Amino acid sequence: MTRTPNRLEDTFDAVLHLLDRQILDADGRMAGNVDDVELADLGAGIEITGLMTGISAYLHRIGGRVGARLVRGYGELLPAEPHSNQPWRIPLDKVERVESAVHLGVRREGLLERGPERLRLGDLTGMRVTGGKGRVIDARFEPVDGRLLLRALVVGRGGPGSWLGYERKDEHGPWVIAKLVRWWHRHTHVIDIDSVSIDWDTGEVTPRQEGR
Repeated sequence: MTRTPNRLEDTFDAVLHLLDRQILDADGRMAGNVDDVELADLGAGIEITGLMTGISAYLHRIGGRVGARLVRGYGELLPAEPHSNQPWRIPLDKVERVESAVHLGVRREGLLERGPERLRLGDLTGMRVTGGKGRVIDARFEPVDGRLLLRALVVGRGGPGSWLGYERKDEHGPWVIAKLVRWWHRHTHVIDIDSVSIDWDTGEVTPRQEGR
């Protein structure tokens, strides 16, 4: 039987290939779903440092005031649990491979932890690209020296086709639907990360001027 390639060994789109996938521990037992992806800028650029799981991580993806209110309300439901409005996280070094599910190299007991807030994929997606260029619908990462570094942003109008990756992959089917969705998303394009600046506070991505 041919084994599915490990997504983490080549360039991949995080929303398309990571979000909402089941997480399985070393024994094949469920350890949650990927409800968000933890990012950090540790000097070499923005990189993936862990996976987030749990209700608070999922609610945060809603974004805006509604998402913040839901996360806060969820924390208030569990007053005896410290930091319950913070998501559970799995450090990236516990991830062995990503196929149709995320496979861990360790057992799930004692795996989950809560840590300081960092950047999130859910905050990056949906950011407006100034100049009328659309919104960020995905983020493209590349493995470099053991790190998964952000290399590009997939920008467009978004929608169900983007969730399934129809506009980025030729092999998706049925072909009639795939063709229609690719036409609808014909303005989707990829922007190199070095050509933009990201303002996490305002939620905007601004193309850099040439020569700067």
